[in-house]
Amino acid sequence: MKTVLLVIIAYLLGSIPNALWIGKVFKGIDVREHGSKNTGSTNAARVLGAKLGILTLLLDIGKGALPTAAALFLHADMLEKLTGISNIDAIFIGIFAIIGHSFSVFMKFKGGKAVATTVGVFTVIVPKAILVAAIVFFVVFAVSRYVSLSSITAAVSLPIAIYIFYKNIPLTVFGIVIAVLIIVKHKSNIERIKNGTESKFTINKK
Repeated sequence: MKTVLLVIIAYLLGSIPNALWIGKVFKGIDVREHGSKNTGSTNAARVLGAKLGILTLLLDIGKGALPTAAALFLHADMLEKLTGISNIDAIFIGIFAIIGHSFSVFMKFKGGKAVATTVGVFTVIVPKAILVAAIVFFVVFAVSRYVSLSSITAAVSLPIAIYIFYKNIPLTVFGIVIAVLIIVKHKSNIERIKNGTESKFTINKK
């Protein structure tokens, strides 16, 4: 029952569109009508400013970290008993937090591009791998100034780092699945990068 309840909580928590409510509460702005029209933290920073963008980022990371950490703390082990795979329930619950963020029940199953919530989930489970992915992200961003390209590159590096540091096949497969999801969610960005029309990152300073 712990696992089932945490899956439901993870999905609902992941579904909360933080950029949307923060924009409406603090600025009277619907972020879906501005910038890239995405409800992720990058567009929040572009449209709402750095402070609210950071708030959105932290809350989106928390959506992934909290239910995943709860699964470990509360010893949700229904699937672990069935499969014999350590921490499989935390992985499963983390997946639903990410799905909730990307396919929110509160936004007709639309949502963000899964990057921040993925960071939250994997920080709890594989912190060393997330550190590597973060370094990759910031290096690529420093060179290109494209958040999308940096996110895609970091996502690709994540399962590689998981395997190198943890030698855990289920975790590596989890990393691959999430990397594919992030790439798919960035499909339009990839097309714009190819066409030279992708916007470099700027922040609304108002």
